[in-house]
Amino acid sequence: MIPDNIQALAPNMVQWRRHLHTHPELGYEEYDTQKFILSTLRAMGHHPIVAGDTGVVVDIGTDGPIVLARADIDALPIEEESPIDYRSRREGVMHACGHDGHTAMLLGVAQVLPQFLDKIPGRARLIFQPAEERHPGGALKMIRDGVLDGVIRVTGLHLQSELPAGKIGARPGVQSANSDRFDILIEGKGGHGSAPHHTIDPIPVMAQMIMAMQTIISRQINPTDAAVLTISAAQSGSAYNAIPSRAELKGTVRTFNQDVQNRIIEQMRQVMEGTAETFGAHAELQYRKGYPSVVNSQEEWKIFKDVVEKFAGRDVWIDVEQRMGGEDFAYYLQQRPGVFWNLGAHDPRYPYPHHHSQFNFAESVMPLGVWIMVQTILAFIREPLSPSGARQTENS
Repeated sequence: MIPDNIQALAPNMVQWRRHLHTHPELGYEEYDTQKFILSTLRAMGHHPIVAGDTGVVVDIGTDGPIVLARADIDALPIEEESPIDYRSRREGVMHACGHDGHTAMLLGVAQVLPQFLDKIPGRARLIFQPAEERHPGGALKMIRDGVLDGVIRVTGLHLQSELPAGKIGARPGVQSANSDRFDILIEGKGGHGSAPHHTIDPIPVMAQMIMAMQTIISRQINPTDAAVLTISAAQSGSAYNAIPSRAELKGTVRTFNQDVQNRIIEQMRQVMEGTAETFGAHAELQYRKGYPSVVNSQEEWKIFKDVVEKFAGRDVWIDVEQRMGGEDFAYYLQQRPGVFWNLGAHDPRYPYPHHHSQFNFAESVMPLGVWIMVQTILAFIREPLSPSGARQTENS
């Protein structure tokens, strides 16, 4: 199914991907990554420009409808523990989510796309976006720098290590969750560990809050409304014989529905204030709404599914479930119709989830990713916008 000229890109993409994996950079620090992308694109004969501080944009094709395709380029603050020979050389930084593969595939698209766009009027705008993993997300900076100007549709992909290698899918409508973060700061009164009656110990306050907040989802939210409240860090004190004066909780909330999101915030505040008052302490909630839900437009999802079935085969398609993960590609989809899709990349040698210190994926799927991305761009260029899609573009 995959043409020989695209399959032949595999060694280059593996080389690009492993170079990026060896030299990962965090969000808004991707200076070496940016230089590598710029030099690689220029060697292909393209004329890329800088956007979003550490991002890259390149237009390919002639005048006509513009379709945007995006890859994210940043890594995570994780110390890699993989036994591979191309493991990260940067202490405490690792490509643990597949962004190195996304970048390599979009470079592959840049390599082959000119030969396809020679035959039709239209342009592809390939963007290499920084800081997807760093709130508030690099997508907003790229948008402010004008990457959506003139664009009629958008698309992007994400490798999924838990899906069978070579399977492709997307979901019409809501595909990912609202992704929020919170901090709870608890103020008590410190003192000596031998005299707790002279203190207001923040640690029991923190413990009580943790237990009480677990009931928000199970007892305050309708069971038919999917939601997650995770407390991921609890910090207080450092000595054996001293009661600290402060404690801090950190965590995340994931929802699909804005009303549910707001109700959880209200319940968290009530639990926090009530618990603190009971113990004579004071607490403050710092809640930050993060990435909105990824919402694929119905028409573009159908176009994409037809592309997959035509150019990869019906047996390749997989109906993906809604995910609680966050993704700042949602910001592009708020302003232009499009589809964000998944490419299965499970490698049985690396049975580790995304954001794990030994995460890896099957590099063999990258030519398929390029092939489907190319054909999606072409289909999005050829297919006229529906009236609703046209209005969305004009009003954004």
